[in-house]
Amino acid sequence: MLNLSQNLYSEDHSFKEAALEIQENTGDILGSDAISGIEIRLSHVIIKDNRTPKIFPFPGLAKVYFVNLVVSDVENQSIALDLKSFEKVDDGDSLSIDKTLFFWKKETDNKAPSQIHIMSSIIKSKQGLRDVAEVMSKLNDDADYKNLTSNIVSLLKTAGSVVNISNAILTASSILGKYLGNVEDKPLLTWFQSFTDIDGDYDKEGKTVKQAENKYAAMNLSITIRDKDRQIASE
Repeated sequence: MLNLSQNLYSEDHSFKEAALEIQENTGDILGSDAISGIEIRLSHVIIKDNRTPKIFPFPGLAKVYFVNLVVSDVENQSIALDLKSFEKVDDGDSLSIDKTLFFWKKETDNKAPSQIHIMSSIIKSKQGLRDVAEVMSKLNDDADYKNLTSNIVSLLKTAGSVVNISNAILTASSILGKYLGNVEDKPLLTWFQSFTDIDGDYDKEGKTVKQAENKYAAMNLSITIRDKDRQIASE
């Protein structure tokens, strides 16, 4: 089984006010219920060192999988796992990944998420790339994967700890190794990122860009937070 906890970058983030504003009536800290929109995007996925030596006549190109899993406590939202494959990846190459991972917009009755968890991993393959659609089909039918995803949903509903949720997510993603075949034990980079309403450290309205990086790879996540009330008040 893949061990995605190796070469792991992990961080927490908060939806609450950096200034820890206190509401007049309740004395509570403003939380995610005060915001009107959230978007999280992934971009700038770069392979710095593909761990493939260039020995003539071999050009040192690598075959790479990119795995992404997103979960949140938004009502009736399913766990989203995405798998992409890339051939002939060289040192310094940028993978063609620029996408919205999560989007939420306030409507009349919908409740803002109190937690969103994202796991992204770049995995180097030692053999020919597998058919991604076939791999995903087998994964979705896997009993262990079904049990773990059910456990993740339960943890979200009961506000389980970030540590327990991250462990379950990493294990669920690692089951992919059964269907990917012979892949490296150490992914080039795995990033586990939590956005929660537990702490009040550094959340702010607008766009915030974060980066995970090691000597093998780097990638960016950006979170954009909109709040109509704060926006009107500042105008």
